[in-house]
Amino acid sequence: MDLHQNATSRKLPALVARFQALCRQFNLKEADVLDSMLRKWIQENEKNLRLDNFLTGATTINIIQPQTVNIAVKAELTFCKMELERLVSLCEKRRGEQNYGDFLRDLTKIVLRASKIQQAAHDPELGDLLAKAEAHLR
Repeated sequence: MDLHQNATSRKLPALVARFQALCRQFNLKEADVLDSMLRKWIQENEKNLRLDNFLTGATTINIIQPQTVNIAVKAELTFCKMELERLVSLCEKRRGEQNYGDFLRDLTKIVLRASKIQQAAHDPELGDLLAKAEAHLR
């Protein structure tokens, strides 16, 4: 079966035309490019098996994936929440005091740390605390 004819017969003439144009621009033979692409695709996919090939009738497949929790991420998340709660509360109570700048400096440090952990954890409570903290930093 000729790949070019098969692609054309499946109403992919625009894709085939773009492929041919690129091959001409790079002075490549279409057969060489197709051969290389197919070899790569086969190498990447030949070990993948479809489970439904081994089943008869209507069968349900349940795949149980263990959920691992990185204890370091969880600990960092808990620490950041506690520190943000403490510093936001202090900033609210101590606004205008002489050492208010020190609280803001500490708040900035924990916001940077918490922002990194929020990207990994996507914790809604931490997100709310970060929003409150950022309001103090404006």
